[in-house]
Amino acid sequence: MISRRHCLAAAGGALAGLAGLAAAPLRAQGAFPSRNFTLMVAQPAGTPSDANARKVQPYLQKAMGQPAIVENVAGAGGTLGAARVLQQPADGHTLFVASPTELVLSPLTVPAVRYTAEDFTMLCSFGRIPYVLVSRTSLPQDTLANILALAGKGGAPLNIGNIGAGSLIHLLSLDFERMAGLKLNHVPYRGVAPMVQDVMAGQLDLCFTPLAGNTLALLEQGRMRTLAVSSIAKARVLPQVPSLAGSDPRFARFDYEVWGGIFMRRETPEPVQARLHAWWSETARDPEFLGWMRSTGGDPLPVAPLAETRAFYTSEVARYRALLRAFPEAARG
Repeated sequence: MISRRHCLAAAGGALAGLAGLAAAPLRAQGAFPSRNFTLMVAQPAGTPSDANARKVQPYLQKAMGQPAIVENVAGAGGTLGAARVLQQPADGHTLFVASPTELVLSPLTVPAVRYTAEDFTMLCSFGRIPYVLVSRTSLPQDTLANILALAGKGGAPLNIGNIGAGSLIHLLSLDFERMAGLKLNHVPYRGVAPMVQDVMAGQLDLCFTPLAGNTLALLEQGRMRTLAVSSIAKARVLPQVPSLAGSDPRFARFDYEVWGGIFMRRETPEPVQARLHAWWSETARDPEFLGWMRSTGGDPLPVAPLAETRAFYTSEVARYRALLRAFPEAARG
């Protein structure tokens, strides 16, 4: 016969077991961080996103006490890298160094993609940078005016590169074509680096490339011909180069800048996001880091609270979706 004492003991054991099960997820999660970090880049090595990831890598390692690696998974307009991030646990150990192209635009233009911009949350922005319109040095039309003079004259169209249908580079190239009245042949690449390589090799006539990373050094070396910048104002690091808006009345409303940032899965716990945001706040104020950002063409933004950063991301997602609707041909490639 089972006594009352045995029943109470059994009940106590069962409750202890349930308590243990309830605490298991907390113990399993443990302290953050608990393992290596991965900085995922959806573009090839040498691109601005890659340069940003490799610059923040040692700051992340030092602050968090865990190794951090940069992993490049390029292709399909950045969607392969984005998908890889979403396959990892939402625990803050996999960070996505990305831009509007792979976050917002490519999911709307690559049919196989099953994620949306809302699957990610924004940790921080590196700042805003303009694009620069460049050409191969052997192009007979050696100035922007001479290129624009081709409008309406027929003949073989110039080739202009992009990093995939619906990418921001593709959209601003289409806008340039429309405003200039030119007929251009749009050539897709797997990333900024191979596109720029073909310009330097004389295999591609024109492209817009972000004024970040090693772009400034390549321009200073004369490996590409610099024609104009995409922002309304001149670029701080290229004051001698005119803006498209200031070069010709046709481009009065041509104004494109891009931001890059660090993202993670939306489901990442709030305490983890807060810890990473605190790390970024320290890094973004580091004089050496700020100097590097400005030297590569970036215009760093003040560190904003997480709530403001998320609101910025939401508004930018809406803006880029509206831009894509203005160029439906981009979605068709």
